Amino acid sequence: GGRSNIVELYVSYLRKKIDSGREPMIHTLRGAGYVLKPAR
Repeated sequence: GGRSNIVELYVSYLRKKIDSGREPMIHTLRGAGYVLKPAR
C-alpha cells in the first residue's frame, strides 16, 4: 500500500544526499529491504 511508497521515497532522498558523486552505499535487497554498505 501507501506505506511502502513512503519508505521508497525517503530511501531515494537518502540516496541523493549520501551517494551524491560517490559509490552507492544504500543497496536494495529484493524481497528483503535495504542494506547500508560503507563505500570502498
